[in-house]
Amino acid sequence: MKSMTGFAQGRFNFKDVSLFISFKSYNNRYLETNFRGSGISAASEKIIKEMFKGKLHRGKIEIVLDLFQRDPRQWDIKLNTDLLEEIMDKIAPLQKKYGPGLNLSLDSLFKLPMVFHLDHDPERLSPKDQLNIKKAIAKVFAAFLENRRQEGQCILKDLLDSIAAIENHSKSIHAREKDFEKEVFRNYREKIEKYVKDLPIDEKRIAQEAAISADKTSIAEEINRLRTHTQTLKRLLQDKSIATQGREADFLTQEMQRETHTIAAKTSCLDIHKQILLIRREIEKIRQQVQNIE
Repeated sequence: MKSMTGFAQGRFNFKDVSLFISFKSYNNRYLETNFRGSGISAASEKIIKEMFKGKLHRGKIEIVLDLFQRDPRQWDIKLNTDLLEEIMDKIAPLQKKYGPGLNLSLDSLFKLPMVFHLDHDPERLSPKDQLNIKKAIAKVFAAFLENRRQEGQCILKDLLDSIAAIENHSKSIHAREKDFEKEVFRNYREKIEKYVKDLPIDEKRIAQEAAISADKTSIAEEINRLRTHTQTLKRLLQDKSIATQGREADFLTQEMQRETHTIAAKTSCLDIHKQILLIRREIEKIRQQVQNIE
């Protein structure tokens, strides 16, 4: 099991280039990637996306790749002097009017669009540098996957603890189920006898009506379905062959919650209601946790 949240980063210094790479992921319904940094290019995006195949299925992934080339021949410095002079000419009258109070630094001017641009072409790196960069990215990506796996194992432990609690509460309800049916049968019979006590009654008919009422309020089927969903969820979470466990687990929690609502609606037994409340609490814990897994 893997969590959808994870983080890993690394800094690497080679002979002609230095590199910073980080992977960060959040919960998301689908797989979404966002690239930024000075080292992002068509080639670097392709390398990273190739690494994703078969290893990431859900989550919002943010990738930062900053690349600095030490060889000045690889730098591409562009300064739009004509635009800068035009801006300065427009500012000069304002400075004359407002005096020293109006001060626009050179740093601010360089931040204006199309005035200054520093770039380098990652495609022009040597084959050795390209190989080093690819290995560095792969190393950080492996650490990122391991971080997601470790967090996933912590989530799995919590989920299995909640499932065990649900199973125990279900057993308690199952043990109380037969007594509840007998109680319904007895109460219904007593009500009939109370209202027809002065009239001739058919004992068989009373027993039949009481049995029908007890059958309508029977929770045996719902308990069995709840236990089946719980066992299915446990197998799903422990099945390493399933890549996207989160979606299926979320569906199962909805079905489990539906069964608890039906049981609560059918019974007036206080003990069973207490167990149902405890089960709902654990299902809600599971529902929140499965939002974090792939």
